[in-house]
Amino acid sequence: MASITSVGIGSGLDVNSIVTQLVALEKKPLETLQTKATSIEAKVSEFAKIQAQFAALTDVATRISNVSSWSARSSTSSNSSAATITASATAVANAFSLDVDRLASKQSLTSATMATGKLLGVGTLNIQLGTWNSDGTFAAGSASAVSVDVEATDTLTAIASKISNANAGVNASVFNDGTSERLLIQSKNTGTAAGFRIQSADTSMAGLVFDKEATKQSLSSSAIPVDPLPGAGTLSIQLGTWNSGGTSFTTGPAAVNVSILDTDTLASIATKISSANAGVTASVFNDGTDDHLLIQSNSTGAAAGFRIQSADTTMASFVFDTETSPGTGMAAPGNPVQYGQDAATSMAESDSPVQYGQNSAARINGLAVTSATNTLANNFSGVTIELLATTTTNYGLVTETKSPISMVVSEDVKPAVKNISDLVDAFNALNKMLKDLTKYDATTKEAGLFQGDSMVTGMQNVLRSLVGSTSKGATSQRLADIGLERQLDGSLSINTSKLATAANNGTTLQELFTTDNGNALTNGFALKFATLGKGVAATGGLVANKAASLQNSLDKNAKEQIKLNDRVTLFETRLRKQYTALDVQMSKLTALNTYVAQQVTLWNKSTG
Repeated sequence: MASITSVGIGSGLDVNSIVTQLVALEKKPLETLQTKATSIEAKVSEFAKIQAQFAALTDVATRISNVSSWSARSSTSSNSSAATITASATAVANAFSLDVDRLASKQSLTSATMATGKLLGVGTLNIQLGTWNSDGTFAAGSASAVSVDVEATDTLTAIASKISNANAGVNASVFNDGTSERLLIQSKNTGTAAGFRIQSADTSMAGLVFDKEATKQSLSSSAIPVDPLPGAGTLSIQLGTWNSGGTSFTTGPAAVNVSILDTDTLASIATKISSANAGVTASVFNDGTDDHLLIQSNSTGAAAGFRIQSADTTMASFVFDTETSPGTGMAAPGNPVQYGQDAATSMAESDSPVQYGQNSAARINGLAVTSATNTLANNFSGVTIELLATTTTNYGLVTETKSPISMVVSEDVKPAVKNISDLVDAFNALNKMLKDLTKYDATTKEAGLFQGDSMVTGMQNVLRSLVGSTSKGATSQRLADIGLERQLDGSLSINTSKLATAANNGTTLQELFTTDNGNALTNGFALKFATLGKGVAATGGLVANKAASLQNSLDKNAKEQIKLNDRVTLFETRLRKQYTALDVQMSKLTALNTYVAQQVTLWNKSTG
């Protein structure tokens, strides 16, 4: 008897169709699980967006809870081509005038001309940083002198390279005018303390030595009241040389007499002296109370000195005859005297220009300030001034003219307004998302994914409660006080007029957001939002709990689907096994029936 090779053949039943339909009925609950899973996945996706919006609000709140994020200053200069000003958050609002009297400069000097390619010889240059004094003397700095060894084969270019690389505080270069060369040396830094001198014991290095400056003689008279007239007399001005610091005088050209009338003021006397062609220039300096007559030789050098004599007692205040035996005149004790002197070496020859380093000089509200650079950084806390050009002409002279710059430092409200705008934007984005996800649309009859969800609506309530709370420690205590007004949909709108008033009211606006009085309920609003955001996102917080709950539901659903699929698979296996057994039995019965029928037929034939 043949075996059954296909279920249903033996029984004649459509077993596959029967089993498929029965399995489909058994799988019916899976559709419900899958539909529920799709809903949970949608909630997980949307809740991830809620988490992102909460994080964005927390980030903004954390940023602006820092006082420094509110502190900004704007600064302006009425003449930015002469001086610029910048102010940090620590600067106090201020306004002041600035006179730029002198810019800081570097010392520079140039050697005498030398034939191109000339070799100087062997020797050592000693370079010392320090300060050149007004009398031409040099005060060495704290750093030791640096020695530069020059070899017989060194050209001026090689010497310049050695000087620049010696870490002596100076740079050197070679200038070629087409026929000859000069060595140019310049200090690396600006300011009087960045000066330098060059010495050498080697005669071959004499052309590169610079030890002192040629200066003019100058002196100042005693103080003379502004109103009284000195009186009549004659001043005899003699050019010559002061020996050994004023101990004796060697006359030069013939003396020049200047006649003074009893109607002459100090100013007219100065004019007469300057116009007398006596080799000196006079001017009047007022110290705020009295006048002084300042006289200076027109030329530098020891031979350009001068003395002033007079046989008239009324002219005693203007006499300068010797330093060692000062009288009541210009040589009186306390009256500054600077003797002219010659330059020591070739670098100060008349054809070798010398520029001495000097500090910048300025006046802030009339108060003198100096700096070794062209930056004033310590006069006002947080304020930096860059000096670019002088505004004072004829600085220090009688003809001095000032053109003050107006400098203003003020509070910059733009960061404060931006901080508030950022916070409102972040809050409104979160509020809209929560509102959309929990609403019911009567028109479409569709509910939001979290409509009726107590945890999500709880977040809404917490946010609304926070917005309506108060902050202690500031003049303004509510958000509405500064123009942040709550709308019917729970969002915040900005009343720009109110906010502008608050923003221009010093630190009051900042305090409303940054005050920390140790109470989470009454702290500044930035601290409140930051605390809320960190709390709901922390382990055990609303956001973390809801996210975990949704994920647990999704995981549970997946397990139930697997369990159901496994049960359906077993069910189908069992059905097919049962129908196979039925098919075998039906096949046997069919075969027996056929055999019996055949036997009956044969029997009928044999008996017929």
